[in-house]
Amino acid sequence: MKNRTKCAGLALALTLTGLGGAPADAATSQDFGPVVVTGVPKAPTPPAKATQKVVPLATIETQVAAGATAYVYSELRAYDADQANLIDNEIRCTGAGASNVVLGENVLPATHPDPALRDIKIINRFLVTATTSGALSCTLSLRTASTSAFEARETVSGTLRFASTSVGGDAAGTAIQRSLPPGNLPVTSATVAPVVTAGLPAGYRELAVIADVEFHRGPEPSPDSPIHYSTARFTLTATTSGGPDCASAPVAQTEETVVRGVNHAAIPLYTKVPVSPGCTQLSAKVTTTYVAGNPGSVGGAAAGLTDETGVSGSTPNHTSAMTHLFVVPS
Repeated sequence: MKNRTKCAGLALALTLTGLGGAPADAATSQDFGPVVVTGVPKAPTPPAKATQKVVPLATIETQVAAGATAYVYSELRAYDADQANLIDNEIRCTGAGASNVVLGENVLPATHPDPALRDIKIINRFLVTATTSGALSCTLSLRTASTSAFEARETVSGTLRFASTSVGGDAAGTAIQRSLPPGNLPVTSATVAPVVTAGLPAGYRELAVIADVEFHRGPEPSPDSPIHYSTARFTLTATTSGGPDCASAPVAQTEETVVRGVNHAAIPLYTKVPVSPGCTQLSAKVTTTYVAGNPGSVGGAAAGLTDETGVSGSTPNHTSAMTHLFVVPS
C-alpha cells in the first residue's frame, strides 16, 4: 500500500465504524469499511461521458464559532478491484463553513504485478473556516468509475476526522491556505505552485506545512509512441524571515512515476519549521519538476462534479479544489 510521506494530524478523539452516512450521534471522527463497492459504472463508448458513482462513506460534525478554522484529515484506501478503477476521495463541508476538496488516482486490478498499484491510499486534508457560528459538517464520499468496458467493483476503507477545530491564522487571523484554480499547469521543466506567503503573529513556536498535489500523466505525442508514463519530482520548501536566526524547514521531497492505467496520482507532502522569536514572515511553495517520460501536469480545481451519481456537468454539480498547500501553527 502506498505511504509516500509521514501524515500530519492528531490522535483520534473518537472512532466509529460503519458503512457510510452519519453516525447516530454526531462525531468528530469516523472510521469506515471495509466496504465492497459494486456496480462501478463501465467506461462509455465515445463521445458519451463517463458516469461517476458517488458513495458517501463517513460524516463528521462539530460546533464552531464564526471565524474559527478547522483542520480536516482523511485517508481512503482502495484494493481488491477487478478492473482499473477511478478512486476519488472527495470531502464536502457545509453548515457553518463550506469547502470542497477532491484528490484521486486509479487503483489497478488485484491481478496486477505491482502491489503498490493494486492497494492504494489517498490522503485528503485541508482547512475550512467557519463564516457563521453553529454546526460544521463534513462528508467523505468515494467517486468511482471503471476505465474498462465492464462494470466493476473494489473494496474501500478509511477514516475522516477533525484533527483540530482551532487552527491559528496569519497576522490578520486568516487561515494560511492556497488552492489552485481550475485548469492544469504543464510540467515541462519546473512548475512552482501553490505558493503561500504570510505575515505571522507573535507567539507561534512551530509551523506544520502541508501540501497535497494532484499530478496527471501526460499524453503520448503519437499513437505509436512506446512511452506511456510521466515521472516528476515534488518538493515542498518553507522558510521564515523578518528577524534574527530565522529557520528553514527540512525539504520534503518525493519522486513519482505515473503509468498508463493509473493516469493520475495524489502526492502528499509534509514538513515542519520552527519559528524563532522576532521572525514575522513565512514563505512556502511546492515545486514540481519534470524528470522523465511524457510531460505531465499539476491539477487545478475540478469543475462540474455531480453532487450525486451522474456524468460531469449534469445538475446539480459543484467545483472541488485539488492541489493545495496550507499551514497549521502551534
